[in-house]
Amino acid sequence: MKELSSLRAEIDHLDEQLWTIIGKRVDVARQIGEWKHQHSEPIVQAQRYHEVLEHCRKVGLQYGLSDKVINEVMEALHKESIRVES
Repeated sequence: MKELSSLRAEIDHLDEQLWTIIGKRVDVARQIGEWKHQHSEPIVQAQRYHEVLEHCRKVGLQYGLSDKVINEVMEALHKESIRVES
């Protein structure tokens, strides 16, 4: 078994990767917002959100994540996407 300090360092590294990916996701959401403004599309599109949530639920469950945490994370990401798209 790895030492605690090694495991914590691994978590730190994964957290950096996670925030990098979230930052990239937010940047794409910002670009989507620009496209929606140019094409007079509504920012919130419930059907798309449900499609994304269902996909993320399937992936998250494969990694042993609970529905609760998947929903909470996706809700937070959705709120941030709406913020940057507006």
